[in-house]
Amino acid sequence: MMKPVVALLVLAYVMPAYSILRRLANRRDDLTITALKVDGLAAVAPAIARDTAGLLGIEWTSGELSLTATTSVRFPGRCRVELSSPESTKVISSVWAQGKKRSEGGEVPALAQAVEALCATLALHSGTDGESRAQLERSLSSLKVETKHVSFGRFNGNVAFVLGDAAEAKPQFWVYKERFLPARLRTADGWDVRFIDYSSQATGDWWPRVVEVYQGAELQLRLTVLSADSKPDLDGVKF
Repeated sequence: MMKPVVALLVLAYVMPAYSILRRLANRRDDLTITALKVDGLAAVAPAIARDTAGLLGIEWTSGELSLTATTSVRFPGRCRVELSSPESTKVISSVWAQGKKRSEGGEVPALAQAVEALCATLALHSGTDGESRAQLERSLSSLKVETKHVSFGRFNGNVAFVLGDAAEAKPQFWVYKERFLPARLRTADGWDVRFIDYSSQATGDWWPRVVEVYQGAELQLRLTVLSADSKPDLDGVKF
């Protein structure tokens, strides 16, 4: 016998990808902010902690490596995330600006994946009708997400639209069904960036409270928001 939740999902209307992306993009265009600065913490998994600590010139022995994380966003399409430690003057930065990526202070692939996923799907803002949706479509196309395929999935206790081939390990973009906000971005080379909790008083719908980056089934990086400024001075930030 079919379970009630499964039956509900089967019978539910599967919205076409164009409409899903349009709803998501329109929500970003409705934002009244043009810049955002988020301060928080980064938990670096043991699998990459030694290399990350080496880039910062600090010691690591075991367990998660705890760092400070600062995210700067200039809408549309410019994001920078910096990892630092009070034990060092060095900084690791990953930047995504208008579709171009770069790293400063060393390469941390999990950080680069987080910045690209966040910036490509959330740092949207345009006064031109349809431009944000078109930009989102271009970003997903570059990641080989087959947006002609749409299905339902469950993530973090919520129903989500799944854009892309439903098969495991295929590129996919998940969108929370009720709020039309990014939930998850999976790439062809095994990266899985997860957007968790948009109910934080600090950021609300602007930014997820937690971002987790997996490679396969292994957690690599977690970014957690502590505070946010929607009117930051970003004149000194290099995007």
